This record gives sequence, C-alpha cells and structure tokens, in this order.
Amino acid sequence: MGQTLHLGAPTVIESAAERSPYAALFEDDGKVAYFYGLDTRLGDQVLDAVHVYNVGTVLDHPSPDLDVHLPCDVQIIWSETQERVALLLNGRPHAVFDFVAKRGYCRSNFPAASSWSKDGHGWEDEAVQFLNAGA
Repeated sequence: MGQTLHLGAPTVIESAAERSPYAALFEDDGKVAYFYGLDTRLGDQVLDAVHVYNVGTVLDHPSPDLDVHLPCDVQIIWSETQERVALLLNGRPHAVFDFVAKRGYCRSNFPAASSWSKDGHGWEDEAVQFLNAGA
C-alpha cells in the first residue's frame, strides 16, 4: 500500500497483515514521525515504536530521500510470511519490525532500546532483505 505524505501535515497510515495477527502504523503528527508495531490479538497493543524523523530537522536540513519540496511516497510493505513489515519513504526503507525476533529497526536508532527490542533499534540492512527476495 502507498500514500502521499506532505512532511509536517498530520498523517496516519495503517496496515494490517491478512494472515498474521500483526499491524503497523505510521504517524506524522506535524512535529515528529514514528512507526509503530502492533499485535491485534492484544487489542491493537503497541509492541514497539521507532522514531522516523523530526519535521523541523528535515525541513531545515533536507535529506536526499525526504525531498521537502515534493510529496513523499509512503509505503508499508509486508514480508510474504507477514511476520516482518517495512516503512519505505520515497522507496527507501526507514524502519522495520520483525515480529518473530521481537525487534524493531530504524535509521535514527531511537529509542536506543525498548522492553520489546532489548537489543536496540540500530539499523541492519539484513532486516529488509525480504523486500528484494520473498520471505
């Protein structure tokens, strides 16, 4: 699924897996953006949340993958097994949840760790290999 985002405009994009109990939600509240991993068996309980960007920082110092002058394409893509999900901004992965490993990944590495992602949220390219080869 994909949707157009205008940085700083409050936006919520949700995606639920069809064959697993997981869901993901991207939220830009106008100041900061987060990606959330949810378990629908627990009443859409947030399992983990990772920071994607601060709107002010991106607007002050645009990055090549978040061009503030153009709309940003947001995609939430599930692995074939629907046990992993990735957030892509303009085609580039920025955050991932691996529900089996109980681990979240993000390029900002914030927060450093959580009760769900005890090993931290540091980015690892291996987390998004399913985007190129079915998982």
